[in-house]
Amino acid sequence: MRLLHSLRHLHAKLSGSMTEYNLTAYDHIYSQIDALENELKALPDHALKLLADACHAKALAGDPIDELLVEVFAIIREVAGRTLQMRPFEVQVIGGIAMHRGKLAEMQTGEGKTLTAVFPATLNALSGKSVHVLTFNDYLARRDAEWMRPVYEFFGLSVGTVREGMNFDDRRRAYAADITYLTAKEAGFDYLRDNMCYRQQDIVQRSFHMAIIDEADSILIDEARIPLMIAGSADDFIPGAYRYAAIARTLKNGYDFEFDEYARNIHLTDRGVAQLEQELAVSNLYDEANVDLLARLYCAIHAECLLHRDVDYIERNNRIELVDEFTGRVADKRRWPDGLQTALEAKENVPRQSSGRIYNSITLQHFVQLYPKRCGMTATARAAENEFRRFYDLNIVVIPPNK
Repeated sequence: MRLLHSLRHLHAKLSGSMTEYNLTAYDHIYSQIDALENELKALPDHALKLLADACHAKALAGDPIDELLVEVFAIIREVAGRTLQMRPFEVQVIGGIAMHRGKLAEMQTGEGKTLTAVFPATLNALSGKSVHVLTFNDYLARRDAEWMRPVYEFFGLSVGTVREGMNFDDRRRAYAADITYLTAKEAGFDYLRDNMCYRQQDIVQRSFHMAIIDEADSILIDEARIPLMIAGSADDFIPGAYRYAAIARTLKNGYDFEFDEYARNIHLTDRGVAQLEQELAVSNLYDEANVDLLARLYCAIHAECLLHRDVDYIERNNRIELVDEFTGRVADKRRWPDGLQTALEAKENVPRQSSGRIYNSITLQHFVQLYPKRCGMTATARAAENEFRRFYDLNIVVIPPNK
């Protein structure tokens, strides 16, 4: 397996890739960890706990965590075997070393990424700084936190979970924990809400330190440019919405307008412009005086042609509710901004609610960059190697399967 990896490493270097296949750079530190196995295995639980507590005390006192890595990783391996009945394999330990060094570990599905993340999470949390394990959904956050909790608590570390719908006090307690499991979106929305607070006591998050990103390709590439937005209600009335919705239904795709469904862009044709000018009795639709009118028409066409009922939104209790395209779940208290929500209400002929106004927004790409230290893991990293390195300064280490 190592020979195959070395050949891939040589091929990658010749093709200009920065991806690491050769793991010999990790052999020396792994051999130091492995050398402690017999000594730690002979210790009773209480003696092993004293060693873990001593490492925690050293880190809190300011000892560099890199100097504690060998002992801490060796203890984690022994503790995982005793508390979880899962003894980490060599490749999981090496994956943990790589992530601690700020790398993106590519590990195949079923190779134990959840346990691998415990190594860098524990080591970096010992100094009292927050560690966020960013997962893809609430279920994984809750499952992984509870599953790995015995190892963390053996070191005297607290574990929290943030999930959608939590109240303020529970959310703040979860962020106060040494290690917090949550989705990247929940972390991002809480960051936006915190930045709108006027009082320190209304802030739930503490200073960012380290993010360990699970399913990194999904979070950092697929969803990276989708903005997270905090929107509120506005009382401004958008006149003519139901009329514009009726007009949008008469327009024909390919004749009156063209659209790119992937890019979500709409372009009126000359025929479409002429028809709209006649319908609305305006001489020039693109005149400066008709800017607001044109925007409302585009919202109506967008709602009619690009947003689909029971896919992008649902109608429930005479209200339009947004569906998260990645989870398939109704997004709580989320609305489309800039008149699009009103256009959808007109399209479905439901009573108009107050329109949305964006108060704060950030993309996941920019949010993740707020963490001074970040690393990740996924089964499919190499396809996006350039993006990981360019946007997140993450180099990939390919971890071979255990067998």
